[in-house]
Amino acid sequence: MSRVIAFLLLLFIAPLVRAETLRVALYDTDYPPYHFADRSNKGLVDELLIRFAEKYNHDIQYMLVPEVRSQHLLDEGKVDVRLESEQWYRGNKQYYWSDSIAVVEDILVMPSGCHIPAIGELGGYVLMARFGYTYPQFEALFAAGKLHREDFYSEIDMLKALVDMQQNQRVAVIAKNTLQWYASKNNAFKKFTVSDYSVGKASMQLQFAYNEKGKRISEQFNEFMKNLKSSGEFAKIESNYQ
Repeated sequence: MSRVIAFLLLLFIAPLVRAETLRVALYDTDYPPYHFADRSNKGLVDELLIRFAEKYNHDIQYMLVPEVRSQHLLDEGKVDVRLESEQWYRGNKQYYWSDSIAVVEDILVMPSGCHIPAIGELGGYVLMARFGYTYPQFEALFAAGKLHREDFYSEIDMLKALVDMQQNQRVAVIAKNTLQWYASKNNAFKKFTVSDYSVGKASMQLQFAYNEKGKRISEQFNEFMKNLKSSGEFAKIESNYQ
């Protein structure tokens, strides 16, 4: 083969193998066991994205930003995908959505020895919530002024506040798996009172931009997840984060 022909072949082949950039916005705070802001640690979502990028030849560019900012970046076309749930989203724009990555179950948490009332009996309480998150089960109480909201930037901040709390009129809403993960690392977090009922369940998904690239990559990711689950590999990966 002549050098000229070889060079021409490289020109045609190179664009086909060049990695496509995938701009991903994730939280700038930890959300265990799903995501960790420290890139030296991997959460479930992080590992799935790495495997997906390797399979489909994507070059991931991460942007770690607050929850609200990540939504703005997606709407402005500055990122291709972010972490969200169709059940959590409260806007009116169109997106492409991935299949479920995990089911997030929210529970209520209070200091040890406290009684956690039913949702309808939370009048006068302060709900410790994560900044930028929506909580459909409590919106009517917020609107009526019966339940006040105190925002925190991470679950670990909420848990630390609960440990130091003397009064019992504050209650935190937190993902059950997140609480279990932190409790496995810190015995102080094993002493909380936890509600015997959930206050919501939602599928964690990837939210893709509503354009041709978003459509194509969302279809790729759903195919990737389908194959991962059918092969049993997803169950093995998921077990590492429980």
